[in-house]
Amino acid sequence: MPITISLSPLNVDSSASNFVYAIGTLTFSGNYPTGGDTVDFMQVADKLPSTQIVQAFAESQNGNSGYYVAIAGSALNNWKLKAFSGGGTEISAGAYPASVTTDVVQLAITARKLL
Repeated sequence: MPITISLSPLNVDSSASNFVYAIGTLTFSGNYPTGGDTVDFMQVADKLPSTQIVQAFAESQNGNSGYYVAIAGSALNNWKLKAFSGGGTEISAGAYPASVTTDVVQLAITARKLL
């Protein structure tokens, strides 16, 4: 699995009435495909009391000039994450560049709470 999500149960807040909020960290390996790499939330489904992700935002935490865009999927296992260089160009297909693999990328997750 090219993108791994690390999510501590301590970073999951389900105290709101309708939503669950969580902060995870992404690790990249392998190759980046054109159009974005798959993000599989099934990796952390045991820590989220939900089966519906409402939104996700990925951000560099160490000042990398690149940025990331999460694209909603139709299920927990088929979201995409696009990676861009600082100039706004999607990174090229192929092995992840060091600017991505050494980046500290946090993923903010909002999920609908199961009642």
